Amino acid sequence: MSRRPVLAALVALTLGLFVASAARSQCILANPSFELPGSSGQQFGGWNQFGPVGSTANAPHGHVAARVTGPNTGIWDVAGYWQQQTTTQGRRWAASVRGWHSAAKPLTGGAKAILNIEWRNSGGGLISYESHTVADASTPVAVIQDFYVESAPAPVGAVATRIVLGVLQGPGDATPDVFYDQARFEDLGPPTLADAQWGDFPGGRSVAFGGRNWRIKGPGFYGPGPNLFSDGTGNLWVDLDDRMHLTVKQVGGQWYSTEAVLEEVLGYGDYVFTTIGDLGTLHPSVVFGLFIWQYGPCYDNAYLWWNPYNEIDVEFSRWGNPASDIAQFVAQPWDYPGNIHRFAATFSANERTSHAFRWLPDRVEYRSWRGGPNDEAPGTLIHSWTYTGPHIPRPEIPRVHVNLWRAAGTPTTTQEVVLEAFTFKQPCFAPPCIVGVPDEPAGDALAADGARAWPNPFGGATTIRYVMPATGECELAIYDVAGRHVRSLSSGIVAAGEQQARWDGRDDAGNRVASGVYLYRLRTAEGTQSRRVIYLR
Repeated sequence: MSRRPVLAALVALTLGLFVASAARSQCILANPSFELPGSSGQQFGGWNQFGPVGSTANAPHGHVAARVTGPNTGIWDVAGYWQQQTTTQGRRWAASVRGWHSAAKPLTGGAKAILNIEWRNSGGGLISYESHTVADASTPVAVIQDFYVESAPAPVGAVATRIVLGVLQGPGDATPDVFYDQARFEDLGPPTLADAQWGDFPGGRSVAFGGRNWRIKGPGFYGPGPNLFSDGTGNLWVDLDDRMHLTVKQVGGQWYSTEAVLEEVLGYGDYVFTTIGDLGTLHPSVVFGLFIWQYGPCYDNAYLWWNPYNEIDVEFSRWGNPASDIAQFVAQPWDYPGNIHRFAATFSANERTSHAFRWLPDRVEYRSWRGGPNDEAPGTLIHSWTYTGPHIPRPEIPRVHVNLWRAAGTPTTTQEVVLEAFTFKQPCFAPPCIVGVPDEPAGDALAADGARAWPNPFGGATTIRYVMPATGECELAIYDVAGRHVRSLSSGIVAAGEQQARWDGRDDAGNRVASGVYLYRLRTAEGTQSRRVIYLR
């Protein structure tokens, strides 16, 4: 018998021994960035474990990543973490994770970092599995691998699927440490996760504001609240001065709320909202929200403990109590200790004020100041707060939302807020700032140079930034993983200095490509670079 069948059999046996116990299935991966601890001996909330596991504070997102150490049992053996979700026959799944191995205890010999996808029957028994290599001895140490794979269709009898993040170690291999962060495990549909973002927008209305396209929620009853939302032109509109007006108003005996959502996914960066008017005069029953949010494949209050919908907020409301402070900065879930910061603020009629959150991999910096987006200074500051807790949103596909809605009671008159501008500034993590792309922080995790795509993964468009050391020939193109040409982004003589190109997920013919992993390849006189980018429709 060849080594490969022996290895497969041992992996199957090991996984069967460690993960054959009953598990509660769910519809969304819990605690995917490993930020929240577990209980009763479990390292992380939501994750099951087997073999030697732990954590590291050296994480590309948040403050914690998962560690898996080789089991070192003298035979082919596996250690790792796993979670289970519900499925049905024929469904396909996408799995992704950021993984790397330690310079101090690297992968050697036949040891591997693996991502397995298992198919389970109604009794919890293993039907079959797929095993995929995230890293091995040939993978550079301390270099994050952005791994993505799509499964084969679930087999007959499958009612559950499991993602396993582990280390396979053989006899004689040195014991390695492998680290994982930012896992994702999603049903490819239909409907897709991208489809799920627009279920609350059946009217199909959109508006242009601030040079960007925004969809309008409704008509119908939706959260928050729930409220009756209107997409009517008399309820939410953009005026001739390019200012967005949101209202809570009574029409035909019914009170309607309003909400607009940016179509683009922007990722890490500084989100600045500039308003005109006295926000302190809002009726105590009304909430004005400025936030990011991502619809999931399902909604369940039981999942809110780990911020599954990637929500952070700036909110103005007295929440039904006229004596309460008007403003708050929030990381969801709001009722987790340290996740909400309320403050008093006063405003003048027709006053211009700006309210922002700078979303970074390890913190969120909230600020409010008097003036426009470029007027932030110590002398204009209204309030600030920095959040470093365990619920920092993950850079998946949350979008900007702005809304005006009823939380407690009914206002006595029409309520209106005016949004003068929305500004987004990409982050800069450490000088020199080519355009800050948080691919890898400094330290034992990955420093790198060259072209960078952000956001990555992306749903709408991604921007690829690079530096030309001198004026010369340059070609930037997109390829699929089979090496087939997909799209030309730049070709010809390019000037020295910082450059960028935008890819909107389309091929040269203008057609949307399928979800998956693609390569962007930069050719210059200095050489050729290729990097992965993940497109999620």
